Amino acid sequence: MQSDSLFELESEKSFLGFLLLKGADNLIDIPLVPEDFYQDTNRRIYKAILDLVDKRTAVDPVSVLNFLKENSLLKDPEREYEYIYSLYKDSVVSHPLGYYAERIKRLSERRKYSKLLMNALELIQKEPGENESVFNQIEQSLTDVSRSADVKGLLPVSGDKAALSEYIKEIMESRGQIKGLRTNFTQFDEMTSGLKEYEMMVLAARPGNGKTTLALNIASNVALIHNRPVVIFSLEMSRMELLLKLVCSYAQVESNKLKRSEVTKSDAPKLIDAIIKVTSSPIYIDDSGALSVDDFKGRVRKLLTNETLGLIIVDYLQLMNDPKNRDGGRQQEVSSISRALKQMAKEARCPVIALSQMNRSIEQRSKDQRPQLADLRESGAIEQDADIVTFIYRGEKGKDEEEDPRMKGMAEIIIAKNRSGPTGSFPLAFRPELSRFDNV
Repeated sequence: MQSDSLFELESEKSFLGFLLLKGADNLIDIPLVPEDFYQDTNRRIYKAILDLVDKRTAVDPVSVLNFLKENSLLKDPEREYEYIYSLYKDSVVSHPLGYYAERIKRLSERRKYSKLLMNALELIQKEPGENESVFNQIEQSLTDVSRSADVKGLLPVSGDKAALSEYIKEIMESRGQIKGLRTNFTQFDEMTSGLKEYEMMVLAARPGNGKTTLALNIASNVALIHNRPVVIFSLEMSRMELLLKLVCSYAQVESNKLKRSEVTKSDAPKLIDAIIKVTSSPIYIDDSGALSVDDFKGRVRKLLTNETLGLIIVDYLQLMNDPKNRDGGRQQEVSSISRALKQMAKEARCPVIALSQMNRSIEQRSKDQRPQLADLRESGAIEQDADIVTFIYRGEKGKDEEEDPRMKGMAEIIIAKNRSGPTGSFPLAFRPELSRFDNV
């Protein structure tokens, strides 16, 4: 594409001429900024118009020229006086204002991409760092430009009638059916209506309460039952440990028996079948351990070039790092990580489940040790970014065992935050020897 095809001076002139002729009342719906204009003179004129609108001053050639003069923004006064009056007298404005704005914005975004790609080529040729670091920088820049291109700005609701009617019709026709991604844990799916695109779910529990097991059970159900690709980032457990959990859960064979070579003849065919099922499923595992935000984004984006993902799992959030925000303290770093996970849910158009640690203070409570939102470690940013916050509580593991022996072999799943549905709790059977949670 030639450089002269990346701008349309006539569209810029017609847009500004429209405003000078008819005023700027329609600017509320226009997402243009001065930098979107190719020609410098047009940029300065549009900036003057925006400032006049802010000051509630009528927009016409005289007010624009006076503003430019008073703020020392005229570079060639005589020539620019003539240019502004020619916009007022000679511009052809046969289309609505939005028509010209759309063309200016589209070409502005293409110029940004073109400049970014040239910078990327220069970076590839000259940057001495590791390939992954260079590629992540480029991918992040492309994503930032794409995200800014998707921003629609303030729009009137008058244009939403058809889409809103269709959305309400779908809700009414669904009659409570699960519309999101099913986890196959019945009560969870009913309360959340399934995991949705763009959602981030935080799954938290005290150590040894089964948060990795529950996450893997969900991953297994999504990949093996619904055949949706699942990505698992494990920052604590190895690839083989995760696979062993998945296989033993599916085969319902005790992992300790397997590790001690005590499996029976009847267990062998179940294990073989489980190995075949698990290794042929669309599950991707990254057990690199030290995982930065940039590594996470880069690896997901690379996979997105070939796959439409169903679910991303990060085990666990506090083990990730963000070198760019490390100097601001751990609170700021975790906040950046949490925000990155939420943004990736939007970018990948699939839910993200982030496992999380909990504060030790929960163990000091004398009575009810059921987790609360405040018990999340570095809870502020995590709670704010999460669409769903789920806790696992096992009374038999804490001080309530004698008070409630019915919790033996059971877990209480607490949905403490649910942006699009109810909160509450429900029981699941927990069999840690099989790495399984089951509906009851």
